[in-house]
Amino acid sequence: MSRAKYLSYDDGRREPSEISEVIGSIIENATVSVDLRHGELIDRWADVAPGDWALGTPIGVREGTLLVAVQDGATATLLRYQTTALLQALEARFGADLVAAVRVTVDTR
Repeated sequence: MSRAKYLSYDDGRREPSEISEVIGSIIENATVSVDLRHGELIDRWADVAPGDWALGTPIGVREGTLLVAVQDGATATLLRYQTTALLQALEARFGADLVAAVRVTVDTR
């Protein structure tokens, strides 16, 4: 059985190295920014979401945009008109740097 190879350029050669030899440097160079407040926002949605926003389900936050799923187009339209109220509530609870925009999507599952 052969072991998986990874093409490494660090040593100046273009020869494959075993992944086990280079995995440490790959992990060190992989950076992922995680904001724990995203999980708190989702976990505490019922306490944080003002008014009609309780009709939506938060999916997550990506690049400053909160994605909220709803069951129908009418609810999506209603909530889109109330985005400012949600952003104000989120800013009061989590600070201004957590969510800059809201995207409402219809999920008919």
